[in-house]
Amino acid sequence: MHTQQVVCLVNHAGETGGAEFALERLLRSLDRNAWHPVVVFGEEGPAVDLVRRLSVETYVIPLGEKMGKVRRESLQGFLLWQWKHAFHAVAYILKLRTFFRRRAVAIVHTNSMKAHVLGGLAAKLAGLPLVWHLRDSLHPSSLPQSAVTLMQWFARVLPDRLVCVSKSVAKHALGQSRMHLARIVYDGLNADCFDLSPPLDAPTGPSESGVWTVGIAGRLCAWKGQHLFLEAAAKLVAQGEKIRFEIIGGPLFGQEAYADRLKHLVESCALTEHVTFTGFVNDVPRRIRRWDILVHASTAPDPCPNVVLEAMAAGVPVVGADSGGVPEILDEGRCGMLFEPDNPDALSDCIRALLHDETERQRIARDARMRAEKLFRTERVARSVEGEWRQLLPAESAATPYWKWIEEGFPDEMKN
Repeated sequence: MHTQQVVCLVNHAGETGGAEFALERLLRSLDRNAWHPVVVFGEEGPAVDLVRRLSVETYVIPLGEKMGKVRRESLQGFLLWQWKHAFHAVAYILKLRTFFRRRAVAIVHTNSMKAHVLGGLAAKLAGLPLVWHLRDSLHPSSLPQSAVTLMQWFARVLPDRLVCVSKSVAKHALGQSRMHLARIVYDGLNADCFDLSPPLDAPTGPSESGVWTVGIAGRLCAWKGQHLFLEAAAKLVAQGEKIRFEIIGGPLFGQEAYADRLKHLVESCALTEHVTFTGFVNDVPRRIRRWDILVHASTAPDPCPNVVLEAMAAGVPVVGADSGGVPEILDEGRCGMLFEPDNPDALSDCIRALLHDETERQRIARDARMRAEKLFRTERVARSVEGEWRQLLPAESAATPYWKWIEEGFPDEMKN
């Protein structure tokens, strides 16, 4: 490629969540000789600081209070269909269009739900190719049905390339018959998630005190299923199992009431001596390594949960809900144990069975680690995404310069 191509990555949220951490990892692994990333956020926040620390050109174009505080749970019809937000949405789209043109952006890559629509429409008005990086499930359990229908329509007509973080996401966005049109690119992990993993032949089992450690990690909200985790914990303790349960994460996006509900549940189930709430922590992969089992208990389809990838990379067995992207990430149960979603009895049965089967735990840990090494490194994500970008560039921009052929060898099809 003769010159760096400017790619504008748009993310509406300034808070740090799974999408924002995935964006940060993607930016770390981009080929900066070929691509110049420019990131636009809709609000200030920790995610902005996270990206700025990478020395990436970063801007905040404020969504404004009215637009920024609209949560998906409150939508009755999608954002652009609500007249009280229409004026602000149009104004923001025009701001983004102007920014794209002034910054000489070559490709727009959107990373979050509001960005897909607002940034996507701005890209179309500016005449620019658009990539949606769809990280959310367009499913009625995640959005009101009217919003799901409209987002599915946008997914079919707006982006030039649709990158989905799992087959489950592609299916809910495009339908079974059209999901092949999406590019499936699972999220990736930085090298330290692999380097910190203990040897896979290390002994497994309870600590010297004879107590197992089972944990769940993620922001505290009802659909993440921490209440199911506690209900299963109560059953296991009542059955005499010696287990310490750990909950990593804090409430975001106004979920403080749910966090209080979890603490009341611990008290009502007499679990105070068995459960630890860590709150938000910065060293989740390191803490996961100390666990005997990681539980993923989401009640709604979870597209590509990062903690499942981290556990696999660390060689920690996963018990996961059989929905969303989890089954395919765990290779349909060959690299983890699956249970019926929203069923604490099934969850407790899986935990107990896996804790008492050392051979199966070691096999799962080994196979999961190998799968993570093959599929879930951030470098693979970056190369896949760059491949989608490259296909959208004009032929003269995407052509490999002749001096590169001399340095790297002619492509096979040109050697004859």
